[in-house]
Amino acid sequence: MKKILTLAITCCVMMLAKPSSAAIHGTLGACVGATSTLFDSSSSGVMGPGTWSSSNVAIATVGASTGVVTGISAGTAIITFIGTTGTSTAVFTVSPTPSAITGGSTPFCTGTTIALSCSPAGGAWSSSSSIASVSPAGSVSGSGGGTATIYYTVGVGCSASTTVTVIGTPAVDSLTGPSSVCIGGTATYACTTAGGTWSTSSAGIGTISATGVLTGVSGGTVIVSYSVSGTCGTGVRTRAVTVSGSTVAGTITGTTSVATGFTTSLSNSVSGGTWSSSNPAVATISASGVVTGVAVGTTVISYAVSGCSGLAYATTIVTVTAANCISGNVLFSSGAAYYGPVRVWLIKYNPSTLMLTAIDSTYVYASGTSVSYSFCGMGTDSFRVKAACDSTSTPTMGYLPTYHTSSAFWNTATVINHVSGTHDINKNITMAYGAGTTGPGFIGGSVTAGANKGTAEGDPVVNQLVYCINDATGAILQQTYTNSLGQYSFSNLPTGATYKVYPELMNFTTTPYPTISLTASSSSVTAASFRKNTLPKTITPITSGINEVNTNNAGISIYPNPAKGAVNVSWNIATTGTATITVSDVTGRIVLSTTADMTTANGTTKVDVSSLNAGMYLISVKNNGVNYNTKVSIQ
Repeated sequence: MKKILTLAITCCVMMLAKPSSAAIHGTLGACVGATSTLFDSSSSGVMGPGTWSSSNVAIATVGASTGVVTGISAGTAIITFIGTTGTSTAVFTVSPTPSAITGGSTPFCTGTTIALSCSPAGGAWSSSSSIASVSPAGSVSGSGGGTATIYYTVGVGCSASTTVTVIGTPAVDSLTGPSSVCIGGTATYACTTAGGTWSTSSAGIGTISATGVLTGVSGGTVIVSYSVSGTCGTGVRTRAVTVSGSTVAGTITGTTSVATGFTTSLSNSVSGGTWSSSNPAVATISASGVVTGVAVGTTVISYAVSGCSGLAYATTIVTVTAANCISGNVLFSSGAAYYGPVRVWLIKYNPSTLMLTAIDSTYVYASGTSVSYSFCGMGTDSFRVKAACDSTSTPTMGYLPTYHTSSAFWNTATVINHVSGTHDINKNITMAYGAGTTGPGFIGGSVTAGANKGTAEGDPVVNQLVYCINDATGAILQQTYTNSLGQYSFSNLPTGATYKVYPELMNFTTTPYPTISLTASSSSVTAASFRKNTLPKTITPITSGINEVNTNNAGISIYPNPAKGAVNVSWNIATTGTATITVSDVTGRIVLSTTADMTTANGTTKVDVSSLNAGMYLISVKNNGVNYNTKVSIQ
């Protein structure tokens, strides 16, 4: 007996310790008369061996082997699943099915309410549309014409619904017809909305027939109304009509002074008139009222209006002044159209310092192949203009910063010799374009500011524009800017070609890096570096063998100064090769060029300047060992 009892207790303990299965899944609720299928998740959504049961079959029954629960009456029941791995339970709620929604009278008008009801109590009301809103008590308010579905929901989604129709004020289309009529004259008005009636705000000013024919009675403004009545109110459209006995020309407004080559816009409160100029040689005017200054002088601008008493005129005097401007277009014609901001600079040349200085700039916005610019109010002087696509990025190809007329280099830009009180027009800037390249080649280097010590050491020059140029054609292929370390690079260059690298900076004379040849076996150059020399204002390559001389070096001298007829260029320095001697005028234009053999350690060459006008000039002496610039006065 003792052994049997022990075994029984052990079995009991094992059953109590048996792990339970996972929770029951499925919709744990249904309306009375509806069903919901449950499953035990231990079988991965497929019913495993086991038996289903309900704690209260008067509320919900369940198929012993299917798990399909049927709602019998409102309330809750415990659904149990006993399987091979244990027992799972869940509370199942049966909600009553709402009765049909009653009450209210539909359709009903916008701005009114109807009361709806439904049982059992405690449910929630909702609407499918803002056309009709419903309160928690079932009061429905109309907000616009149309239909909406009203729902009453009880428990786990048991609902009833009804459709309500809201009627708004009749919609009336716009009126057509003239905005004015003469006294004693008629005008016809119409509306595509049928069934309306016509009226006016004052029979003493204008009367209107049942068919929309308005008759002018006396001068003034009358409101023409068209009213359409409906179940829920009256819709109205109106139009203001001026009744007059004479033609009204209105008043011309706008700026009545314009410079030659520029425009100003005039307008009039009365529509339908015609613009004209008494002197088109001074100023012309378009059909839309845009006046263009042609020559200095005055002209009478007229606005003619035809009306009840014939033609009437409004006039104003437009004065055309001499323009003191430089203007033109920035043209995008080499590559693709450009859309975006463009910055244009006005640059002045100072003959005293031989320096170019940007004195003004403006932003214009291109939307295709061109955009106009203008600068006004400057005195008599020499100018250059420059444009650049304004972007936060620094693309290696595409449109380049360009001077008028089409130069990417400041020293070959076209000079504008402006006279105060005149208008220099059509000073166009045809934007230079870097076509880009494809290939395995690479050229890189840096630009530093040193002390002319012949080394690569120095402070980095940041944001320095650098060009990569095809040595054979002279075409600019790519552009870039130096980074915070003064470094630049060009990639995707074809091999089997030669290149020049050219840092471009206004007022600085650049010596390109010696020709770089990229081949299949030597496709990369990583130290094509330059030094920016502040005093002589030069940018020169840093290569072995270069021993640069600055402006103040006593090894070069130019005399006499002032000079008349000729100047002497003397050197007392070891150099190699032939030097180029150039003479530039105050605008930066080279007016004379010659050469000198500087292979000897010292010597003198005479430069004939007798053909030059008196004035200040810049003389430059350059070869592989010299870069010397100084000012000379020629009498």
